[in-house]
Amino acid sequence: MSKHPANVFVNVPFDDAYAGLFEALVFTITACGYRVRCALEENDAGDIRMDKLVRLIAESPRSIHDLSRTQIGNGGLPRFNMPFELGMAMGAKRFNRRKFGAHGLSIMVAEPFKLPAYLSDLGGNDPAAHHNEPSKLIEIVRDFLHSAPDGRLLEGPRRFVEAYGHFRSKLPEIAEGVGFTADEVGGFQRYRVFLWCVSEFLKGADE
Repeated sequence: MSKHPANVFVNVPFDDAYAGLFEALVFTITACGYRVRCALEENDAGDIRMDKLVRLIAESPRSIHDLSRTQIGNGGLPRFNMPFELGMAMGAKRFNRRKFGAHGLSIMVAEPFKLPAYLSDLGGNDPAAHHNEPSKLIEIVRDFLHSAPDGRLLEGPRRFVEAYGHFRSKLPEIAEGVGFTADEVGGFQRYRVFLWCVSEFLKGADE
């Protein structure tokens, strides 16, 4: 498994309520010059999910973990996937440092000061709160990455928030250019097409 310096592993809830935040997250990571790595990038029923997660984490020198969906769900049970994947990344960082190498972690939550109530072992860690607002999430991600893979200092958060708003307005046109409507392209719905649209927008912005 080869680690690429631009890879960023993303560990977030894949539910409809999170879709807007996920799309802002994917846009920001890509706009900062990095490559999003997440379980949605491959649609291979033969790829065991645990093996996929191990591979993605091992290939990524950075990861972003959103623990904002650990509350009790409709089935009366909390969501453990996100804390579990965070634990995998922290375990690799702590116990296999020689092979795994340096690994930067960003932990996000919806509201501040609630993490110790359900994950007390992370006491002393100060996760960033996005308050379920895409603009705040964009700021958190930009500040975590700080510089582009080539070492160039990234522009301020406001520039990325403005660029994301422009992308949202252009998405129907970009999607239509490849035979989709905007409603057919989303972070969770046809993720790879959505990522292609992000790349096309950014390519046009650079020209």
